[in-house]
Amino acid sequence: MAEYVQKVVPEKTYFGRRKILADYKQEELNEQTISKILMDKWSQHEANANEIDYLYKYYKGNQPILSKTKIVRENINNKVLENNAYFAVEFKKGYVFGEPIQYVQRGDVANDEILILNSYMTAEDKHGKDCDLAEWLYICGVAPRLIISEKENEESPFSIYNLDPRTSFVIYENGLGSKPLLGVSYYIKDDGEKVGTVYTASEVYDIKGDAGKFVVTKTKQNNGINGLKTIPILEYTLNKSRLGIVEIVMSMLNTLNQISSNDVDGLEQFVQSLVVFVNNDVDADDFKELMELGAVKVKSEQNLPADVKLLVNKLSFADNKILYDKIYNNFLTIVGIPSKNDKASGGDTGQARLLGEGWTMADQRANQDEIAFKKTAREELKLILKICKKIRGSGISTVTLKDIDIKFTRNKSDNLLVKAQALLNLKQAQVAPDIAMTVSGLFSDPNETYYKSLGYYGEDKLWKESENNGGSLRTTPTSEDESKEDTKKVQN
Repeated sequence: MAEYVQKVVPEKTYFGRRKILADYKQEELNEQTISKILMDKWSQHEANANEIDYLYKYYKGNQPILSKTKIVRENINNKVLENNAYFAVEFKKGYVFGEPIQYVQRGDVANDEILILNSYMTAEDKHGKDCDLAEWLYICGVAPRLIISEKENEESPFSIYNLDPRTSFVIYENGLGSKPLLGVSYYIKDDGEKVGTVYTASEVYDIKGDAGKFVVTKTKQNNGINGLKTIPILEYTLNKSRLGIVEIVMSMLNTLNQISSNDVDGLEQFVQSLVVFVNNDVDADDFKELMELGAVKVKSEQNLPADVKLLVNKLSFADNKILYDKIYNNFLTIVGIPSKNDKASGGDTGQARLLGEGWTMADQRANQDEIAFKKTAREELKLILKICKKIRGSGISTVTLKDIDIKFTRNKSDNLLVKAQALLNLKQAQVAPDIAMTVSGLFSDPNETYYKSLGYYGEDKLWKESENNGGSLRTTPTSEDESKEDTKKVQN
């Protein structure tokens, strides 16, 4: 297979991937119309593919600083590559997708089919595949995935495949709702010919050729989509603009690399300062001999005082650090990564530190990523449920999309005491337990926590302690309570 090759050109600027639209409907699709759509829209896909390829190589470390040149003193040309693009993508992957996505019950009617669904997701290693999908999302803003049924898969009724966004894409209807029209996945042969598959909502086609002419033929196999009336290629997007996090800070990352490289150049040029002979005639051989001896002989003539000096122009590293820190902190803020605080904070509370160091901001940005991910994840889950219900013996037959909630799990132990106190305060105010557990933010799945607590304590015992105490959670009386009790005793 021919590998995508692109020469890295400095200072690229991108503004998100293009959404490919076509003026066709599902019922109009056949070999001829699909061939025409591909020829008309292939240039848009190739533009996206070239940008994605550049961003992917940038993430791996192929960055403009490696092409740095110097005109003066070319021998001192340090290239310091600080791969902050890799750091940003890996942090977001770990923070948002570090724990497996859970499919939990919505509502108060227990359904064991959801447990079966989670077991299938485990068998498909969906957590690992979600992490790989997130890598593409944060690099280029778009990530395609294929969901099909395979007879060879004995562990699960469905199979999940992450696709390369450089060679897989979805074309949408140019109309209300922009419904998916067809999904395309292909590879490039050594001779440059493109060979792949086109999925519509009801048929599968094979394609060969290139942008000039595509030969489209209907395949005899349905590849597990027969009767599902759904395109099995789903396109996840990070946001509406299909922007990754690399391109929005790429110029800043290039500048950071430039500052670091120039700092090292300045240090080396200071150490290797030029020697200036004033009123001395010294050739190269004499200079080498003097350098080996470690001494210089100077002879002055009348009105021509001789001297030997070092030509030094020292770089201000303190000023450079101020500029570097400013750009670096702006980069962290833009992509939603907390800043590292090396200084001990005196009387700050835990919540103040989380807010000041950016962890609260990072959590809010992660919530936005979750919303964008869930939008396509629901379509994926709908397709998976269709496949499971179509296969006899899958164990899933009645559960529907409205019965399932998609839950991201992040560390809920941060600021634990404040959240626990909020839960107790809500309990004191006699707020319904399920609402209190949701508002406090203490549990990844408050619905499951509520019903497990209900099953353990029983409906008549849940929150019972607060009711027996008249809604009060205090275990020891305050001075005000004691004074009121003393007044009551005197009156009696």
